[in-house]
Amino acid sequence: MVCDWTRWSENILSALGSKISWRLNSYSKKKGYMTINTFLTQLAEHCGVSAELITVDQKEDGDYLKISLGLPEEDSGRFIGFHGDTLESLQRILRIIFQEKTEADAAEKGKRILLNINNYRQDRAERLEEITHSVAQKVLETNSPFTFQSFLPAHERFIIHTTLSELPEADQLESLSEGEGRLRRLTIRKKN
Repeated sequence: MVCDWTRWSENILSALGSKISWRLNSYSKKKGYMTINTFLTQLAEHCGVSAELITVDQKEDGDYLKISLGLPEEDSGRFIGFHGDTLESLQRILRIIFQEKTEADAAEKGKRILLNINNYRQDRAERLEEITHSVAQKVLETNSPFTFQSFLPAHERFIIHTTLSELPEADQLESLSEGEGRLRRLTIRKKN
């Protein structure tokens, strides 16, 4: 099976679903339940990553169960995808499998699963903050609104809204999210 994840999680689930389901069922019959660590390690191994090069760490942080997956740099792109699309899909799969079916301790505590691969989320947040600063300057200079043309997940829109509100020029600017689903776009403009 080729591990090329450029589509949404529905495609991943259909491609890997039967194998994942079989492994979860056989694992749960043998040992009770499969852990997130075991699942991610086996998934990475299935995609050709050597087990010795995979690290999985978990920690609870408020309402979140933060999972950090460490992979060799040359393999991480397949698991992160374009602008984190594959990372979001993997996180969705983890939520579906573990919050609803097997790892009851995380679900009972009401923890949301947040997956990070090779610190991608921190790097992306820093990049979004830089972009927000430059876009804000451009909007102030040109007096023209700026709309991000690519889809931004909710947590990335939140980073932009928050960064914009913390700028010294925040009283002159506003950010708006318009549209639904993958057609949702974020606009930064001068206040009227």
